[in-house]
Amino acid sequence: MRDDCGRINPRHVVLLEARCRKSSWHVFGVELSDISQGGCCIVGSAENFEPNQRVALRIANLKAIEAEVRWSQEDRVGLEFLTPLGKEQIDGIASLYGIPVMRRAMPGIGGPA
Repeated sequence: MRDDCGRINPRHVVLLEARCRKSSWHVFGVELSDISQGGCCIVGSAENFEPNQRVALRIANLKAIEAEVRWSQEDRVGLEFLTPLGKEQIDGIASLYGIPVMRRAMPGIGGPA
């Protein structure tokens, strides 16, 4: 996990491929960089996403997850799940696809200067 700046749900850094559906005929692959019970972040997608747009994600072995686009910046897109995922689901995804994050000690705070 990483520092979440006061987020409600802790985010887990992952490298995870998923399928995104904008409509019944528009399905494409995406890559997720982080995930929490409440949402996730898509990175590197060439697709155009608009705030409040509804999409469905297929992540790992889970059923389709309905989500809403909250923000879009360059090649990153923030999604909020319409129904939060369970802690056990997130912990399972994080254990399989998580990326350990090394934290750098800040001078004077628990580490060498």
